[in-house]
Amino acid sequence: MVNKGRKRNSRLHRMDQKGRVAIPFSIRRDLRYGELLYLTKGLDPCIYVYTEEEWKKLIARFEEASLGKTSVRKKIRKIMGEVEEVEIDPQGRIRIPSHLAQYAGLEDQCFFARMPRWFEIWNPEKYREYMEESEDEEEIEEFPL
Repeated sequence: MVNKGRKRNSRLHRMDQKGRVAIPFSIRRDLRYGELLYLTKGLDPCIYVYTEEEWKKLIARFEEASLGKTSVRKKIRKIMGEVEEVEIDPQGRIRIPSHLAQYAGLEDQCFFARMPRWFEIWNPEKYREYMEESEDEEEIEEFPL
């Protein structure tokens, strides 16, 4: 879906006043005009973006998850609770809903980072800070998204 082994894994793009941002070509070439994408709050201060195919797979994993664990339920609620369905326009842009832009601290620039099953949209400064902080941490999540 999103990561086909290409070398360029992230990009910086400007968000317009209407909250639209162009998806970098390195990501967009795996998508198509009119395709539905699912935007939601990330577990980090960013927006996760899933294709419809990957979103359905995520839902299936959630349905199989151990809901007896509080941490699992919290992750599911965070991701499912404010999901927004958006369409890629003819210019390869998506509109980022204001509540998600606010959550991620997006202003005029958006940093795109690839992940194996989705891509992320970050405030560039927050991304840089996060990456500097996480260099010292060895944190492994048991629950795959």
